[in-house]
Amino acid sequence: MTLRSTAALAALTLLSGCEFFGGGGPGGGTGGGNGADGGFDFTSGFVSIRKDDRNLYVADKTDLQTSQRLTDTGGIYFPSLSKDAKRVTFVKKTGTDTAIFVGPSSGGLLSLVQSSAASVKNLRNPVFSPDGMKIAFGYDDAAGACVGIVNVDGSGFSKLAGNGSLAYGLPSFFADGASVLVAAGNIGVPFSQIEKLNLSTGTPTSVTNTLGTEAQSIASRLLVSADGTRAVFDARISTGVTRIFGIDLSTKVVTKLNDYTGEPNTNDTFPCWMDANTVAYSSDSGGNDNVYSVGFDGMGRRLVLPTAVEPWYGPY
Repeated sequence: MTLRSTAALAALTLLSGCEFFGGGGPGGGTGGGNGADGGFDFTSGFVSIRKDDRNLYVADKTDLQTSQRLTDTGGIYFPSLSKDAKRVTFVKKTGTDTAIFVGPSSGGLLSLVQSSAASVKNLRNPVFSPDGMKIAFGYDDAAGACVGIVNVDGSGFSKLAGNGSLAYGLPSFFADGASVLVAAGNIGVPFSQIEKLNLSTGTPTSVTNTLGTEAQSIASRLLVSADGTRAVFDARISTGVTRIFGIDLSTKVVTKLNDYTGEPNTNDTFPCWMDANTVAYSSDSGGNDNVYSVGFDGMGRRLVLPTAVEPWYGPY
């Protein structure tokens, strides 16, 4: 069953009319370049959000100082790229309605995949399956946080997990496409556990019910590595701020990847993999919103993408 509300369909018509996904046009580029021919080159790099306008941007790794704006309506959240980085999916918020869209990462037409309804609301964190045919995402129903899955053409929606003893969210696919790594926790409280869900059966397998000595609850993203051996996540610590952590899925050892002795109120969020040993994340360090990278060993922190939040790097 595909759930598509009248409001979401109306929003789609309006947004398409104002070049919601325009590959240049009214969006253009920032810091150079403009994509005015209706598209631009994007083969590898970041998709992200600008916090001041909540629009979607891409930046190719050949020139990370130049970002191309893909939307001009605002209200964009939770972007992620397909495995080959040719498509992007994200959530569009309009009032209390949410909808998941898919479109080419180099600019062009978009399509509505899933919109919110009474039993499937507050859509968030959509991610592609490795073959690009499905999208897993988090949402809420009357009982709490759930994980759903839907075909990219909007058909075949089903609940993967939720309404049991635990709430679920923040899915990411393992490379074989047969399972997803998810955050879990008691219903009504922040996520404090990690589980692996089989897509065919929905059967959960516990990975860990502890996040180490500092991380108290997973905040906004949990992302498994390409080889399935590790994962990164952002988590709240005792002071209330968020930091980036890594976990070895075999040993269950959790490690904090970055800290600030001079800026204790800094928040690091939305980690993503750049390669097998490098993690990128957004940070408000210094009062700015930028994307930094750091090694999984916690070494080599550097600024990689200015004026951006909620980054996702691909291909990865």
